[in-house]
Amino acid sequence: MIYSNKDFGTALKEIIDEKKIKLRSLANKTNLNYSYFSKLKKRGSYPPISTIKLISRGLGIPPEYFMEYRIYKIQKILDKNPYIIDKTFNYAKDLINKEKLKVAERKKSFTEK
Repeated sequence: MIYSNKDFGTALKEIIDEKKIKLRSLANKTNLNYSYFSKLKKRGSYPPISTIKLISRGLGIPPEYFMEYRIYKIQKILDKNPYIIDKTFNYAKDLINKEKLKVAERKKSFTEK
């Protein structure tokens, strides 16, 4: 499964459309209010992680599908292991220095035409 890099509401709408799931059916599977899903899809609000897990189970997908869940997991890992940040940064820097990794750069600034 490909994970979404879109905000929660957009990702939710896309997966519901893709799976052809009715909001009332999802509401029944999750014991969440039908109108709650409409709000999530339209307003761009973000549910708590426990609700993302519940919705994911109702959709039959891993919670990692949603970008917010992946960010949450990364934050938890980094909070417990702050040394990983430096190791990751140094690893990327070494790859760039060894020319095994290219970093894209714009030739013109965004304000130039």
